Amino acid sequence: MTNNSLNNRVILMAVAIVVFFLDQASKILVQGSMALGESRQVLGDLLRFSYILNPNGLMGLSFGPWTRYLLLPLSLVALAAIIYFYYRWQGRNVLAAVSLGMILAGAAGNLLDRFRQGAVVDFIDCEFPNISLAPFKWGFIKFGGYHLERWYTFNIADSAVLIGVIMLLLITLKEESQSPPE
Repeated sequence: MTNNSLNNRVILMAVAIVVFFLDQASKILVQGSMALGESRQVLGDLLRFSYILNPNGLMGLSFGPWTRYLLLPLSLVALAAIIYFYYRWQGRNVLAAVSLGMILAGAAGNLLDRFRQGAVVDFIDCEFPNISLAPFKWGFIKFGGYHLERWYTFNIADSAVLIGVIMLLLITLKEESQSPPE
């Protein structure tokens, strides 16, 4: 094991532990100080803390009655992917270790919620510009339209996963652009 590999392993675990602790502590604080369904303004309508239990996935992703049974295995697949990427980048990139630590913590935090209570504690409720897509039909594809006035409520784990995935994509794009052509 090289020094870089050991250092990156320590970085990955340190980031994962800190983010996991922050995620779980924030959820415990929300559950201990707010009633389910309660909403409190933090920065007016721009930012509210709204305590909900989300039985679905990120951004309301649902598989109907199968959601609960599919999200647990998907979380385990995500954890396996983290291990794969760790060994792929082991010792080469500190940012990869940070991003994998964030993804690991986020996946583990939400997985723990699902095991403990069958749903994830979400509470960060942000106002973003409205998103509106008009209905359209293109060949046999029919899209009924979409309108979102307020972003989905999320938590620290969701944010960590999203930021970690974006970081990994950027690292991958950078590595591919720097690799010599075949």
